[in-house]
Amino acid sequence: RHMALAVLGLLLLAVVGFFAIALFSPLMRTAEVRIVRTDVRLDLEQIQSLLSPLFGKHLLLLSAYDVRILLEEGLPDLRSVEVDKDYPSTLVVRITVDPLIARLVIRNPEEGEPPEGAASTMDYLTSEGTYIASARASGGESLPTITLVDWGARPIPGTMILTSEFLLRVAATQRNLQEQFGQQVLERTVYLRAQEYHLRISQWTLWFDVRSSLEEQIQRYRIFLREVPPEEVKEYVDLRLKDRVVYR
Repeated sequence: RHMALAVLGLLLLAVVGFFAIALFSPLMRTAEVRIVRTDVRLDLEQIQSLLSPLFGKHLLLLSAYDVRILLEEGLPDLRSVEVDKDYPSTLVVRITVDPLIARLVIRNPEEGEPPEGAASTMDYLTSEGTYIASARASGGESLPTITLVDWGARPIPGTMILTSEFLLRVAATQRNLQEQFGQQVLERTVYLRAQEYHLRISQWTLWFDVRSSLEEQIQRYRIFLREVPPEEVKEYVDLRLKDRVVYR
């Protein structure tokens, strides 16, 4: 019996000793942060700088929440963070950002052209409506283009300029035009302050807004196509008004 108690005591001492070493040993302090980049637009130097407060912290006590809080300060398009620990001193961070859905061309409301020196091919819109300026974007050249006008003050990278609801509305409109009328959208222009969007098809440009339902505007377009000869339309069809359709 005394032998059993002695063995149990030694085991308890070993466990306590292990946790004491784990908690207080300088070997368990974070000395390296390894980034797993899932998108080429992620700037590794920027991420290392954002996570620099973690160096010297006890690896055992760090959580994914601690990492995410630091990353959110500099990554407005952050989607998810996964954290693994490579003991004794390496933190492994896998970062996923919101996907890009469009290239963004930001035009001057008065001049109708991008500001001097602007690199429109480096401006992008994420799935959450966040404006991202990046020199590195995988598949950026194959993305559809959205032209942004009527913005008042030029949008700042990292800010949300369009809500996800607005983006879903535009996508649903394009889908309806394709499925119901066989019409492919070639260009998309968004008027930010007016909350309206113009979609150019091969024949003309269609004007929509979010003040009335998409179903109502599609129905107005269906009636218009039935009653107005297409050769009469030269430029646009305005579907925003409830009591009539205006065209030019």
